Amino acid sequence: MGRRYTLEDHFAIRIGDDYGAIFSRLPGYDALFARVTDLIAPHAAGWSFPSSHPIRTGRPGHGYEWHWNIVPWISASTAGFVPLHLPAARAVGSALREVHQVAPPGSPINPRSGVGLEAWRGEFEEMLAFAVAHGAPENRELDADATRAIFERGCAAPIDVDPAWTHGRLEPRAIMSDQGAFAGLLLWSNFGAGDIAQDIGFVGTVLGADMREDFFSTYGDISDATVARALAYLVYAALRYIEVDDPFLLRMAWERLIELGVVHEA
Repeated sequence: MGRRYTLEDHFAIRIGDDYGAIFSRLPGYDALFARVTDLIAPHAAGWSFPSSHPIRTGRPGHGYEWHWNIVPWISASTAGFVPLHLPAARAVGSALREVHQVAPPGSPINPRSGVGLEAWRGEFEEMLAFAVAHGAPENRELDADATRAIFERGCAAPIDVDPAWTHGRLEPRAIMSDQGAFAGLLLWSNFGAGDIAQDIGFVGTVLGADMREDFFSTYGDISDATVARALAYLVYAALRYIEVDDPFLLRMAWERLIELGVVHEA
């Protein structure tokens, strides 16, 4: 048994050189941990990119009351700690395109990407208020109205694509970096059918403005409505990472908000 890694909603323990065990810290995730291994297996079998997805499901017992997962271990840093370099954008775009295959009707829903932006309006407003009160770095101010306008445009944009298989948690701690090269994806418990804009928006937190053209060169074109929804998810993700208050996530969050033009000199 190796080192333990703890996040807000789960912890991971390394097992030997090649595997790890993922345990939820919150009861609401039990059903997701129980279903994900079987759900993701037929898709992951064809992926060409490294993926630390569940390959076995552990049952409750021995003092732990929920399901848990065994995953392959990727020996690399997270993109939240070691930022991706420009060439990595193409690899990320290619990987996400492989994931985003059309999901058949009746597919299990991704709890993050499958419920629509309106479901996150209350949380968005709370995080926006926190970020404004927290204050932007280097004597800048977050423009709450401009930030809200991006979110509102996303809410108003139609979902003009079929539901697809989605990751649902492409935050900087779920994207792996090997000295700046893309090294794979982690944290698959949300896997299910949803709106591709959520994944695209969240992955935008690790891709600076100068990397997005390369990302889309391998991912492919998306509609204007999907762009609007993805930008709304991007500002939502950035506000979430400001609230988490991790120094590496904070840096990325403010960088994205500055690029979007919603942070101004005080």
